[in-house]
Amino acid sequence: MKIPNIELIPLRTAVATDSPTTIDVVVRITPPDNENNLERPTLNIGLVIDRSGSMSGQKIQYACQAACYVIEQLLTKDRVSVTVYDDNISTIVPSTLVKNKPEIICQIQGLQPGNMTALHGGWLQGGMEVSKHLNPEHLNRVMLLSDGLANVGETNPDVISSDVQGLAKRGVSTTTLGVGDDYNEDLMEAIAKSGDGNYYYIQSPEQLPNIFAKELLGLVSTFGTGVTLGIEPQAGVNLVEVLNDLQVNNNGHYQLPNLIFSNPLDVVVRLKVPPIEETNDLCYFRLAWDSPKEEERQELCVSLRLPSIPKVQLDELPFNAEVRQQTALMMAAKAKKEAVQLVDRGDYNRAREVLQQTRQQILSQPHLSMAVPEASALDDLDKELERRNIRHYRKMSTEQSYRRSSRHSRGHFSLFYAYSKGPVIGDISQYSVNAIVNSADSYLSYSGAISSAIHRAAGPQLLEACRQLNGCAVGDAKITPGYNLAASWVIHTVAPVWQGGSQQEEQWLAKCYRRCLELAVQNSIASIAFPAIGVGALHFPKEIAAKVAFAETSKFLMSNSSIGEIIFVCFDKEIHQCYQEEFAKIAGW
Repeated sequence: MKIPNIELIPLRTAVATDSPTTIDVVVRITPPDNENNLERPTLNIGLVIDRSGSMSGQKIQYACQAACYVIEQLLTKDRVSVTVYDDNISTIVPSTLVKNKPEIICQIQGLQPGNMTALHGGWLQGGMEVSKHLNPEHLNRVMLLSDGLANVGETNPDVISSDVQGLAKRGVSTTTLGVGDDYNEDLMEAIAKSGDGNYYYIQSPEQLPNIFAKELLGLVSTFGTGVTLGIEPQAGVNLVEVLNDLQVNNNGHYQLPNLIFSNPLDVVVRLKVPPIEETNDLCYFRLAWDSPKEEERQELCVSLRLPSIPKVQLDELPFNAEVRQQTALMMAAKAKKEAVQLVDRGDYNRAREVLQQTRQQILSQPHLSMAVPEASALDDLDKELERRNIRHYRKMSTEQSYRRSSRHSRGHFSLFYAYSKGPVIGDISQYSVNAIVNSADSYLSYSGAISSAIHRAAGPQLLEACRQLNGCAVGDAKITPGYNLAASWVIHTVAPVWQGGSQQEEQWLAKCYRRCLELAVQNSIASIAFPAIGVGALHFPKEIAAKVAFAETSKFLMSNSSIGEIIFVCFDKEIHQCYQEEFAKIAGW
């Protein structure tokens, strides 16, 4: 059986012999790649849907669409139940094998909004349905959706979280999805943390089907559950803090999110090391998890071992850029939580000061590839506070902190900010980013509307540089300097001609995006602008081109923080509208 890889990345590659050393360490946990022939685990899902009066209109419609999407994706070996609640609780689909999808979908499509919100009772009933067929070899989860406050039955957050944690210990996890600005974000986050699941803030009901899809994809790609990390300092080393916002279990181990195939997870640890004269084990890191394929709990232990050198030599060693970035972003997440606490005390001005100071600290570190999107996120929070839009502010801040410090992998905490808040209309040759992408032909000539605009702005040197590259194959990409452009680099890629979809055109277009992003990482490019590749002379349907563009770049961003900003530059309103609609599906994720 394959096991995760644990990489220990210290801020510096040594400690001092003659002085205490405070050192940050990124513990990077990378589950193995999923094997194509590996059978996915059986799912046992309980859908719990709020149908209170506030869910009327689009909310209940999109909630039904999302639930129906889940049913469509399940296999006949999977189990599902559907529980709905207002002030009354009803299980419209008791736990059943997914053998008659039309019948289950018909039950869901008939949902109508009702009255109050018995959130705890609805969750409890959903959990009981999952528990009826509890199997440790299956993935057992409740997915709870609400847009309101728990105001019927049990409403005490501590009691509810305790019940959720108890069910999680039995092997049933809970994911929460909060819609709009009227639900209790503290409760929904606490349920997800206690329940070993995920928490989503959904600003618009249009996002529901997409979020449900992502949650289901994560479930079927799960490598390990019940994940914990034990941190055991050695040789007089002290654990100063874990910068992630993680819960600690009764054994003193930190609870981590589920391990997902190929999805790295970073934990940032700060250690204080006394003067050490010789190389020694400084700290043990013990990862433990439950595997759907193994009866016994799995465990892996690695040790941090660094050479000791005089402080004068240590001070000359470079800092690791990735560790500095992760540390800065975790500290920003802490600042957001501090600002929320100040808001709850009514100290709005001090909360704004904390956000503004943190924003300036982030921007003052040019080595951070994610400085721009992180600063943009902080700026949006500050504006919400300035307008005294407190409910929306709390949900935005809570979600950002949660994504960054609790359930975050190496990638972006929010794709919304990575995409500079949406596609734009304009001339890509005028954008001041590290690199722009040129949709070129195989000869890397200046023919085509986009290519000719870029060549005109860059000057004749660009064409000469392209000639020296000896062309480019379809699906590949090559890079040149930007010369007279505002961008330092131009990445040239060659997309296929659309032939009705029968020649794997979508896969070749996806490869174009992947190659562009790979080249960007290789050349330390932190911001990049893409045109609508394939649309226009290559005849790609704009809806398909937009879908491929966001699917490939999102996949990259969620597992890589090397690129902080991606801009999609459309050349007319019709294409922009299409890209904007695709962007709306991932906004807030």
